[in-house]
Amino acid sequence: MKSNLRVILYVLAFGIAFILWQKWQVANQPVIDPQVSQSDAVPGAAPSGTGDLSLPAAAPSSVAGPAGSTSVAVDNNGAGNVKIRTDLMELTVNLMGGTVTRVELLDYPVTIHSDQPLALMRESNPGRFVLQSGLNNGADVKPLTGNAVFTSEQDSYVMADGDDTLVVPLTWQNEEGLTVTKSFVFARGKYEFNLQQQVDNQSDKTWQIYPYQLLDFGSAISKGGIGHVYTFTGGVMSTKDDRYNKINLDDFNENLQVTTSDGWVAMIQHYFIGALIPEDNTTNNFFTRQNGANHIMGVTGANQTIEPGAQGTFNIHAYVGPKVQSRLQEVAPALDKTVDYGFLFMIAQPMFKVLTFIHGIIGNWGWAIVLMTLLIKMLFFVPSAWAYKSMAKMRRLQPQMKRLKERYGDDRQAMSQAMMKLYREEKVNPASGCLPMLLQIPFFIAFYWVLVESVELRQAPWILWIQDLSERDPYFILPVINAALMFIQQRLNPPPPDPMQAKIMMMLPLVFGFMFMWFPSGLVLYWSVSNAFSIIQQYIMNKRYGEPKVKPSKA
Repeated sequence: MKSNLRVILYVLAFGIAFILWQKWQVANQPVIDPQVSQSDAVPGAAPSGTGDLSLPAAAPSSVAGPAGSTSVAVDNNGAGNVKIRTDLMELTVNLMGGTVTRVELLDYPVTIHSDQPLALMRESNPGRFVLQSGLNNGADVKPLTGNAVFTSEQDSYVMADGDDTLVVPLTWQNEEGLTVTKSFVFARGKYEFNLQQQVDNQSDKTWQIYPYQLLDFGSAISKGGIGHVYTFTGGVMSTKDDRYNKINLDDFNENLQVTTSDGWVAMIQHYFIGALIPEDNTTNNFFTRQNGANHIMGVTGANQTIEPGAQGTFNIHAYVGPKVQSRLQEVAPALDKTVDYGFLFMIAQPMFKVLTFIHGIIGNWGWAIVLMTLLIKMLFFVPSAWAYKSMAKMRRLQPQMKRLKERYGDDRQAMSQAMMKLYREEKVNPASGCLPMLLQIPFFIAFYWVLVESVELRQAPWILWIQDLSERDPYFILPVINAALMFIQQRLNPPPPDPMQAKIMMMLPLVFGFMFMWFPSGLVLYWSVSNAFSIIQQYIMNKRYGEPKVKPSKA
């Protein structure tokens, strides 16, 4: 049975590789809407929805909740747009309601061969994603500014060179003397911005007002592949009681509500995120709702009583940008968890930190992968040496095993007993030869998720033909090299005693080579360097311990 363990582990590794391949195929298959240009495509984005947004309405209380809904169209309706450009983003804000209808990330092109910035927020599909905010009248549970048409002194704002901040104010006033100023406050070098709504009550009555903010995402893309598994696209709520609660798009219709004094809500997709972070020590209501094809996650705040002649201010922070862990850690606690490395995060997170450290020194993610792989191999050098020593001894025993096979023929039971006796006499454990593969499988899976989730590796080049480590090798050179290395490594191992097992083992390099053709080139690079190091180590051990042991014939 022990002699079969190596084959079983190879089959297990093949099964894991096949599942990951399916996930990678599903996660990265292109989805093109015939009415939307390719330059607008967003990875992991959603197809077209209704174009309407639900506004939360609430009965007067200390904390407002989304008890009802009102539809507000997110089109110009003659209101016009305001363009905003910072050093990192270009935004479009519709003056009707002051809705953010488009956000382009200037440092993240759609493809490596395109100068078009990726539109993370947009009205059209696939990937319709908008940010709406406003004020509701808490006294009679009616929208106050949702349908309001704001005015702006300029139709465009640009963060000038040398300026550290940019403030974009929008103003609305009703007939009763209530003035609302909605301000977007941006800081240089940040994807986070402050959304401030200030009320100036010059009317002759007291107002009860509470704020709301909505992240509205379209319907999910229908994807093929085994299990329909892909990188998570959906909502996340973070509170003191549950720091990272993922919510599938299908569960938005459950109208989840959580009252909390800390935390945040977010809509996440592959590599990118839109998040709302209320100010500390303020009581808010987090909620989800589904309105037709639209998936809405939002925040409502507590009612404020604003007397005649008084003012009230409502603040919230928004983050619209890449899932860069160092940035997310600065914005809110646990927001960096949206870089989801799965159940092996305890391995993946240190791997990414090591990668980042090495990259900070050499400035190339590909070479960082190479060096990290060598560090991992050195970490497991001793157990690998034990395993290769055992395999080398087994290789040395091949002449004796051949004689046993000739002696016992088809008597498998007698053959197995004789082999086990030989192993005991020579102090050889055939199962220990499987140790290197067994140890590497968790690292293989963890590193897969590092490559899938880490936006830093998106469009990161290595050398020559490898210009994007998160995509497959365009010429399949690395998969061919990896298959060749696997074949060489097999030749260094003692062949399985069973002819069928031997045939299966001979086929595995070809099978893995085919699978790795579609894997991200960074992962294939990691596996290839690992195999090359193993070949060198195993070759040395074979030379030292693996010379055939032939007993001298009796005279």
